[in-house]
Amino acid sequence: MAGDEEFMAKLAIVGLGGAGSNLVNRIYNSGIKSATTMAMNTDAKHLNMINAHKKMLLGKEITHGLGAGGYPEVGLKCADASRREIQDAIAGYDLVFLAAGLGGGTGGGSIPLVAQLAKEQGSLVVAFVTYPFALERSRKQKADWGLQQLAKNADTTVIIENDRLLSYAPNLQMEKALELVDSVAANAVRGIADTVSLPSLINLDFADVRSVMKDAGTAVINIGSGYGPERVNKAVNSTLQHPLLNIETRGGKSAMVHVIGGTSLSIEEATKVGEGVTADLDERANVIFGARLVPELNDQIRVMSIITGVTPKFGAAESRSSSMSSVSQINIENIL
Repeated sequence: MAGDEEFMAKLAIVGLGGAGSNLVNRIYNSGIKSATTMAMNTDAKHLNMINAHKKMLLGKEITHGLGAGGYPEVGLKCADASRREIQDAIAGYDLVFLAAGLGGGTGGGSIPLVAQLAKEQGSLVVAFVTYPFALERSRKQKADWGLQQLAKNADTTVIIENDRLLSYAPNLQMEKALELVDSVAANAVRGIADTVSLPSLINLDFADVRSVMKDAGTAVINIGSGYGPERVNKAVNSTLQHPLLNIETRGGKSAMVHVIGGTSLSIEEATKVGEGVTADLDERANVIFGARLVPELNDQIRVMSIITGVTPKFGAAESRSSSMSSVSQINIENIL
């Protein structure tokens, strides 16, 4: 019914800075219908290369479209100067996804303010951010500042550690490596948006997502896939082996699981995957679960789980390095 749109949740995906805008570009080019995409940057040249439903140059009177120079305080100042335009752009959305790469200028500096503006207007705010490589010492300091500020206003912040993701694919060319980081976050955001908004094998609604994501703090995203006769077990095992944040999830209190598969995917198989990837959570955990059919996947199953309310261990380098050697590498072609 045409009138049904009146009762559907309105979703926006906002990319901030270079990395965030690249993610939005990827999602827009994939033909998304479940959410409005927006790109916001201080770099006019980069913004001109991005495809999105809406684009905004932040703080044009401050940087004159030349970027924030890697200074988050400049990114914040530019966002503040464009406060009214940002408020108008995100007005009326029930769920606002924010995406940025932490450690730089525009994304890390502007995302806390945009989160605040979205929260003030009543939106559920879910941020997806990448955390710099260990060798990027000054960027890590900026990223830590950004996380502290973001935590004050985002309901949920999903952190993807660059080191942890790329450790599963150490021989990738740099271009492919950056594409992999971008792709994981893009697939997660689109997966949630599509499952909430489009007909699915197992539906999620906005109230389900809000029950897990509202005021949930830091979250970890896990990814995995499986194919062939043992595809359910393979999908579960690879998901549990590929957390993208150094974290202990055993006993977790809430999670969202999203499963996609070809037309042969059954409700029983999808449910078994969901049960498998959440088996270690608290027995009273609030778990929401959605599944969609994507015909081009044929007999492959892909899984994404987000476990909320966790505490990252960025300083535990020894834990990170030891865990890397004991798991299999991600099949890159299943993600890109």
